Parts: sequence; C-alpha cells; structure tokens
Amino acid sequence: MVGVNDFAVEEKQMDTLYIDESVARHQTEKLKALRARRNNDEIRRTLDALKKAAGQEPVVRSDGRISDANTMPFIIDCVRAYATVGEICQALREIYGTYEEVSIT
Repeated sequence: MVGVNDFAVEEKQMDTLYIDESVARHQTEKLKALRARRNNDEIRRTLDALKKAAGQEPVVRSDGRISDANTMPFIIDCVRAYATVGEICQALREIYGTYEEVSIT
C-alpha cells in the first residue's frame, strides 16, 4: 500500500502548561512594589537620556567610525535604575514610532 508508514512511533501527548490568574496578580504586586521603592527621578533622567541618544542622527566620521549615537549604554543605565522593559520600549517608541505593515491590495 502506498502512503502507509510502517515505522509509526507511538508518542505520549505533551503536557500543556496552564498558568492561572494568581501568577498575573503576583507579578502585578511585584511591579507595584518595585515602582514604590525605586528612585523615580532617576528613572525619568535615564529615560530622557535614552530618548536623547535615540534621537541622534547616526553619521559616519571621517575616520570611518560611526557616531556616538549608540543607545545600548543608555538602555543599561535605565535597567540599572530599575526601569521596566515596557518603560524602555515606550521611550524608544516615542522617538522611532511603531512599524505598521502597509497592506498591498
């Protein structure tokens, strides 16, 4: 017979991971506690510095090196100040915007 697999292997079904709402509540409480204990002035300062660096136009210098418009050191400063990933992404969205695919019809 054509199309019959003589070497079929019986595999047990994979266990599905279910995460209940208690995990989301726990993470929300952790985030609230983090925001309460961190220095929000420092967060604002580091996020503003990140926005300023992200807004720089990268140019190639005469020696062939690219300009100092590198956002990574500023992102690291934000993380060290306990800025969240969402706050860092929002700061970058404010400068770069959000890509939206154009529909071609």
